[in-house]
Amino acid sequence: MTDNLDYTWIKKRRELLAYLETLDEQKVSVIALDIEAELNLHAYGETLCLVQIFDGAKLVLIDPLEIDKHTLKLFFESRNILKIVYDASSDSSLMKNSYNIEMKSLLDLRPAVELLDYEKKDLHSVIAAELGVNLNHKEKYQRYNWTRRPFDKEAIAYALNDVIYLFKLKDALFSKLFARNLLDVFILKNLQVQNKDYTRNPADRYLRMKGYHALTAGEKSVFRKLFDVREKYAKMANMPSYNVIRREDLLEIARGLKQIDEIRFSTRLNPDFIQRMVIELKSVGKTGK
Repeated sequence: MTDNLDYTWIKKRRELLAYLETLDEQKVSVIALDIEAELNLHAYGETLCLVQIFDGAKLVLIDPLEIDKHTLKLFFESRNILKIVYDASSDSSLMKNSYNIEMKSLLDLRPAVELLDYEKKDLHSVIAAELGVNLNHKEKYQRYNWTRRPFDKEAIAYALNDVIYLFKLKDALFSKLFARNLLDVFILKNLQVQNKDYTRNPADRYLRMKGYHALTAGEKSVFRKLFDVREKYAKMANMPSYNVIRREDLLEIARGLKQIDEIRFSTRLNPDFIQRMVIELKSVGKTGK
């Protein structure tokens, strides 16, 4: 793992526009790209927190918390820059559903790894297998709070290492794809990844909840209304939904196995805030049955 990396910070709209103009002037048409995001782990909802770029010569970090969505959209939706990525599905879903941005001109290396049938298919394992580079601290920084500023030096190194090897990894994978006559199949699968519609069904947030499908129709109705109240107040508190009310509590209340007054709320929540939420939860419970 490379810890001492030189990089450029982009924190303003004008800086990002100037960087894109520089890429155009220098006729740079291919970059390596990755992002870091908050996924309802430390704060409410899904938030793009960091963008990492390697253009073959320069490492760049973009702070999306400081840049408007329109300018970010110009970058991510540019068809003139081929973006080498790894496993873009979750990133594309985040960008589409949280920012209404459709990532364009992607070269996703994950389908190549699938076709070549690697035993371990996560990026760090593939980099180790192909390039002999062992990247550390993966588990630690998968749970890192990327909404906080400033970042730890190790966190920055972790983020940059996810893009600095993508050019070399692409070359290694393409060589194997060509040797095994799989290049055409890869091109198709890569197109399928980026042409997929990543718009989520609003009902998915209920359907994906463990235990939801075991509820009766009436219990599901109650659960959905309780769930929506929880989401409303979790967003107001900017806390992960589970830290406001546990999924298990919602399920038990919907099934009539637990009363709202029996919920044990986090001590981080203001008592007045809790009282308002409880009143609304009880109202939903009464009208939902």
